[in-house]
Amino acid sequence: MAESLLTSSALFPVSEQRVDSPSFPLSSNIKRQVQRFWQKSPCDSWFTNEPRGTVAFYRSLDEHRYKVHPRLQSAIGFEKTRGLRVLEIGCGCGSEAERFVRAGAYYTAVDLTNAALSITRRRFQLANLKGRFVQGDAENLPFPDGSFDFVYSHGVLHHTPDTPRAIREVHRVLSPGGRAVVMLYYRDSFNYYVNLGIVRRLRAYLLRTALGIKLSRAIFGETEQDLRRHAELIRGDPGSYVEMQNLLNRNTDGPDNPLSQVFSRASAQRMFWQFKSLKTEIMFWNPNWLPGIGKVLPRSVEDRLASHWGWHLWIYAQKRHREFTGLNEIPYQSISLSTARRQFLPRLSSTEMAGGVRTTSTVG
Repeated sequence: MAESLLTSSALFPVSEQRVDSPSFPLSSNIKRQVQRFWQKSPCDSWFTNEPRGTVAFYRSLDEHRYKVHPRLQSAIGFEKTRGLRVLEIGCGCGSEAERFVRAGAYYTAVDLTNAALSITRRRFQLANLKGRFVQGDAENLPFPDGSFDFVYSHGVLHHTPDTPRAIREVHRVLSPGGRAVVMLYYRDSFNYYVNLGIVRRLRAYLLRTALGIKLSRAIFGETEQDLRRHAELIRGDPGSYVEMQNLLNRNTDGPDNPLSQVFSRASAQRMFWQFKSLKTEIMFWNPNWLPGIGKVLPRSVEDRLASHWGWHLWIYAQKRHREFTGLNEIPYQSISLSTARRQFLPRLSSTEMAGGVRTTSTVG
């Protein structure tokens, strides 16, 4: 496997180049469930019938991914990562990983599962690309402070129990001035309030019968296997299934998905308070959310729906070039110089003031 690793030991110490077994604590039962689920089903791997690990497998996945997410590549800005140390948290099947390396980035993947790392490593071998693959926990990233210039994570950090902690880890491993691009599920979306909160809740009653399963397959486009699993879960505990958190878990990434979370723009701002700048954008509309008409809508209409009520909250953040000393635990807010003096400078007596005490103001 040595040919699949970057050769610069200054950038990537040998001891960190490859970790195939977890050397980190899984601090909760839910996190172990998350690991088991994604170990069995690496993200996107279910979208193709091509043999896993073949050129056709990766080509098929990429064609599907960038058809469903047409703005994904431009949102990331691969061309701006040339020469940068890039960390991807949750690599899936390596679609973005390959594009980072082809753009000239020094690439590292960290994933909770060995399955995703193995699939992405195999992609790199087939394409003769170089990268680093580390198994680790997003809430306890196994890298020193300031190790990366760019951190990317698409649809991953809403599956870890303590997402705010994971965001703090993103900030920690970024170098001063480094950038992060993170996608999380969006709470204030059509999918959350209408599709999950109303349609999927009503569908739970439909799935109790064989006829209901057939109708659901025709309407929602899900596989019969998934629908039968939903039906099994409903029969086991119908009251629990229709609770909003369980509807969210079961109807986002598969019926056995143990954990998904949703976030608003305001909650994203709170989680990213340590960063210098923050921009958010809403993307992604699934035609299946509007059975019957969703698949015939013009792209312009779909884009408009996505920008207002889409499912993906994209967050673009930049770390400060210089941190405020002593204020790391205080959420960043814009304040006036007079307010800063009152709150953060020591109170001086009239004698000290007369003595000509000099103060220095540093802007990060």
